Amino acid sequence: MQKFFFPDLFAQRRPSFLANTLFLIVIMLLYPLAGGVLLSFVSGGSGAAFSLSTLDKSQLPFIRLIQAVGQILVLALPVLLLAGWHIGKKNPFSPQSLAFLGIGRPIDVGMAALTVGGIFLLQPLLHTITAVQDHYLWPALGSAGAEVVRQRDVMESFIRQLAQAGSFPEYLSVVVVFALTPALCEELFFRGYIQQNYTNSISSGNAVVLTGFIFAFFHLSAANLLPLALLGWYIGYIYAQTGNLAVPVVVHFMNNLVALFFLFFIEERNLEGALESKALLVSPWWWFVVTGSILLFIMVLQRLSALLRR
Repeated sequence: MQKFFFPDLFAQRRPSFLANTLFLIVIMLLYPLAGGVLLSFVSGGSGAAFSLSTLDKSQLPFIRLIQAVGQILVLALPVLLLAGWHIGKKNPFSPQSLAFLGIGRPIDVGMAALTVGGIFLLQPLLHTITAVQDHYLWPALGSAGAEVVRQRDVMESFIRQLAQAGSFPEYLSVVVVFALTPALCEELFFRGYIQQNYTNSISSGNAVVLTGFIFAFFHLSAANLLPLALLGWYIGYIYAQTGNLAVPVVVHFMNNLVALFFLFFIEERNLEGALESKALLVSPWWWFVVTGSILLFIMVLQRLSALLRR
């Protein structure tokens, strides 16, 4: 893997590994805190007025807005300001500041389509990992495993309620909040800033692995830790190889859109039973799908590498 795509012109002003990690810790602590403050504002300061398990439909637009605003204020805005500080520009939207984050380079449509294909090909493997954990790991951990599953179910129920849409405009707002905004803000934060700065302290490969782990932990879901880490590694690899933040943003957006598809269409049509973990693990056809998707994914990586060598 290449050292990195952006020339290290600002090494003396770049934060050290420890400084970058400290900034990361502060942001990851502030993010849930900011969300709690905003939710308290929505509930009028009354904890009884807000519950993850039962949401008043009148609260949904406000909570969606909080979700989007929280990511913009806590993830995207600090990164834009720090990028300007790194290169000595007061304007965070200057071409130099944006270039520091990998923004502004033309996007190769064919390469972007190839990387998006890779994220679709990863889905069977990710679903299989979840199924194996559900059927073997969490039951083996007893009460601790049951708590992991309970927390995941509560969060998924919460997201399912927030993603309810009764009209096409409302559906579009859900896509913006749950697919587009996280793709933009999280990629700015994790790949554009964190991974890039780690790459200048450690090797590019180690930076991808470390940032992928951090990306997974950021989502505070033990049940989804490994699938999220795999996603983070793939997206980080794409960024390290292309140097263009638009490509991982598109990939991240499409992955989120797939998740919304399952919420809106699969469960709505009562098809979730067809994807039940135990049934999948004993189905030969599913392992054929998983094997085929992994082989095609490897071919995508090889093709991507060939395109980048040109």
